[in-house]
Amino acid sequence: MEVKNELALSMHPYIPYLLHDITAAYRTEKPCQEREKSFAEILEEISRMKEDRKYTFGYFCGLKKEDFPPSDQLLKKEMKMVSSAFKKMMRSWNLQCWLPKTLPVNLVYDLLIRTLERKINPLESGIVQFSYCSMNTASCLLGLHCTCLKQKASEGGGSFIEIKL
Repeated sequence: MEVKNELALSMHPYIPYLLHDITAAYRTEKPCQEREKSFAEILEEISRMKEDRKYTFGYFCGLKKEDFPPSDQLLKKEMKMVSSAFKKMMRSWNLQCWLPKTLPVNLVYDLLIRTLERKINPLESGIVQFSYCSMNTASCLLGLHCTCLKQKASEGGGSFIEIKL
């Protein structure tokens, strides 16, 4: 019992409120039951998803980037806790964020919070995946941790990319 109290005392005082706000940001209206869609309907949904993005993810879930303390004010365990809760909340909106497993926890936290500023259209089915890799090693936000660093131009000098796993 003392260990839990000690852990709670060492936590940033804002974290419990932030976790509560993240829980409140879950998508409450459930998309209608998925039915088999025609190819034309799928293409129409993809087109709508790309073209009509007027509002940010934060607009839909009710959170703002400003609601989150800067990563330099949090402990690693706090950033992991918030990031885990945030990822689960994103899944309720049919969203996810692709980030390399080797990314430092502060960068994961910062990039997840940036998704609040991305314009989206919530989907009824399927998943929208955010990625921060530009496939340009000089300007990639993921820095030295990005998988684009493991790619190289093909031997023939063409513009194909070979991915080494």
